[in-house]
Amino acid sequence: MAVTNSQLNAFEAAIVRNISAGTILAGYDICFRVEDAVDIAFWQKLLEPKTRDKKVKFFPFVQYGSKRITGKSYIMKHQAQANANYILCVDSDLDRILGKEGFDAEHYILQTYAYSWENHHCWSQALQLTWMQWQKNVEFDFTAFLSGLSAVIYDAFVLMLTKKRLFHRGFTLDTLCNCIDKVQGNQKEALLHNGEGILSAIANNIYLKMENVASETTEDISLTIQRLEELGISQANCYLYMQGHSVFNLVSRIGKALLDESFEYQVLIPSFSIDNDYQELNSIKKDIAKVFVQSN
Repeated sequence: MAVTNSQLNAFEAAIVRNISAGTILAGYDICFRVEDAVDIAFWQKLLEPKTRDKKVKFFPFVQYGSKRITGKSYIMKHQAQANANYILCVDSDLDRILGKEGFDAEHYILQTYAYSWENHHCWSQALQLTWMQWQKNVEFDFTAFLSGLSAVIYDAFVLMLTKKRLFHRGFTLDTLCNCIDKVQGNQKEALLHNGEGILSAIANNIYLKMENVASETTEDISLTIQRLEELGISQANCYLYMQGHSVFNLVSRIGKALLDESFEYQVLIPSFSIDNDYQELNSIKKDIAKVFVQSN
């Protein structure tokens, strides 16, 4: 028998009450809700300095019969119930850019600032530094490539956000990400000169997708750019605000072509460190500090 929405909503509310109220009874100091099991390693690494003397539990899903409930939409239904013992850890997606209310550390919500946790493994400076330890006869500058990727996608990114802000149809984030996802990124010719061929292919894909897309007014475009600038998002770093798996998977495909199948585990995953220094990561660390100050 199919589970109705009302049954799911009632079940989810009961789960939150049990976790939040039962944290101490269960022997935990804090319960963290994450979107899925793959998110745990990222948040554990960031939270470890604040939780090493506490007993904590990460919940990536709940099981309701044969149904496994995961994802941000499920977690955010419990936004009003978050507290010092029940902290939500989610991907920012585009919510922060679009100004979602109550989406902050004051409400016991930790967010990635970049689109998702995968983007943090693609911060160009750390990625390039880690890559230099492994590259042999193959020269490739990931800093130059990701800077080029940002430049290629920026105008389309701004248009997409403008349409989303105005509730206009015609060009979505999925459409833009598809322009990246469909590029193979493992052909030797395309990898030359720090991936110029890959960037050209992405630029061409974007051009074809946007060819018949209605533009927005100069004023509306300017307002979007102003909002991005206020958040520190520019043509130099907007790749961090694309769907994480799109950028992560593209970098992984390139790395495997340059090195081998070990690239993801030898370079891409280890490139992330809580000691990296850039605004998106520093903002998470400030939020974590704020949450734990509120908890005391």
